[in-house]
Amino acid sequence: MTFPKNPIQWTDEQYASFGLAPQVTPHRYHESPVFDKPGLAALLDAHPRRRLQAFTMGEDPTRRQDWACVDIPDDMNGETILRCVENGRLWVNITHIDTVNETFAELIKDMYEHLGEKCPHLQNPKSAYSTLLISSPKAQVYFHVDAEPNMLWHLRGQKRVWLYPAMDARFTPQNFLEDIYAGEVDEDVPYEPAFDAAADEHLLSPGDVASWPHNAPHRIENVDMNVSLATSYYTPAIYRRQYTQLANRFLMRGLGFKNRSMQEDGVRPAIKRTVYRVVNKIRPFPRRNRSANYITDLQLHPDAPLGYVRLDEKRPASFSESRHAA
Repeated sequence: MTFPKNPIQWTDEQYASFGLAPQVTPHRYHESPVFDKPGLAALLDAHPRRRLQAFTMGEDPTRRQDWACVDIPDDMNGETILRCVENGRLWVNITHIDTVNETFAELIKDMYEHLGEKCPHLQNPKSAYSTLLISSPKAQVYFHVDAEPNMLWHLRGQKRVWLYPAMDARFTPQNFLEDIYAGEVDEDVPYEPAFDAAADEHLLSPGDVASWPHNAPHRIENVDMNVSLATSYYTPAIYRRQYTQLANRFLMRGLGFKNRSMQEDGVRPAIKRTVYRVVNKIRPFPRRNRSANYITDLQLHPDAPLGYVRLDEKRPASFSESRHAA
């Protein structure tokens, strides 16, 4: 498995703006043969089944409730999974690829070392989570907000991405942001088509990477079959925001404070974060395990019109933690 040398070569202005403004910049990772069909099938075959996820969705970007998980049969090989994606309306995620695959681990390590060197404002970023995304023609990802800052390295096909203003209560109400950090919702934020007037819209092609400020809402619609690498990272500033939001959710909201400051710098925010961490260590606040709740009556099938069939009864999906509990 090989990747091109010096895959990231941006201008000084692009490095300076990374993570601070929405932008689309070039890369060369897409030149690797690993992202051709045989390479993708081999990756799917080699990856632990509990780390492969499949989802389907509807056509209306306002109907987040149409998003559903899909079971992957234990005996289905990578080539057949790709057939399901090509012919269906699916999103298949090869999760934790940087912790399972040594080549991708080195790729991600080099990526963040390069960005840390060229973007000193990031304060030495460290990889948090990386997923290779394989998705169907016309598939979409609904309007949402990720807890960690992330970016999308596009590799195959074309997709449209809408990037909305970050930390703006018009698009991300404070309660929703706190609940996302607390793990109480799945990055879900209410969406209205009128929001698009404030968005940066981009058509991504292979060799493009889209990035945006931390906690900027975004949504995606595919043009054709797509492959992308999603990577997220942590920095000291990210931890300050995380613990500020958790303190607001579990301490300030619990005490009845309606006007909760989201200020992250200074003495008072530092005290608030410290109190939260001390209290959480003595008596941990409850956190929902989302992956244990992947229950479905849908299963991948290459000959079905949408790439899946409906089962007679619901079951834990192949990637549900409850399915793999000892």
